[in-house]
Amino acid sequence: MDWPDEPASEQQVVRLKSLGCVPTAHLTMTEAARLIRQYQKSLRQTGSIPSLKPSASNAPANPAVSATLSESARNMAHRLHETAANAKHAMAVAPGAANVRADVVAAIAARVEFWLDTCREVREMQIATVQVYELHHDYGHRLFAPTREQVQEVLDALDVGIPLWDKEHPDLFYKTLELNFPNLVRKP
Repeated sequence: MDWPDEPASEQQVVRLKSLGCVPTAHLTMTEAARLIRQYQKSLRQTGSIPSLKPSASNAPANPAVSATLSESARNMAHRLHETAANAKHAMAVAPGAANVRADVVAAIAARVEFWLDTCREVREMQIATVQVYELHHDYGHRLFAPTREQVQEVLDALDVGIPLWDKEHPDLFYKTLELNFPNLVRKP
């Protein structure tokens, strides 16, 4: 018997719930252990348990903002956007500067990988942070993993049309994927 493929134990599910994660998908023991480690790591780093549902203190100021995502998930998505934009700006200002091209490539790749991971199966995630799992849990689980090119195409379109989309409406990424690439939608 291969225990990593066995369903998560009752103790793991209880521990995840105590950390603020209420998994809706059936997790394996390995996936549950990875999530527990990520939530505990986040707890040690921030001093607070990440939440999948906003409380009165961490609810978004703008009611149009996605109400089910934590501030942490929205901030992570937007921080990756800003990092890529800043790297592109630096290259435009000083195209011959040392490492500027490598910084752009790395920033774009990190952003694409983040969004791609939110659509991957939990056991296939490369980043597997609490924020990635949260977006996967709320939206990405409905899709098959897109290609990097498809992710980049969606990011480019959203960035041009709605500058703060990733902070205020990260669900637009998944809606745009569904509209442009209907073959990625999982059948219920």
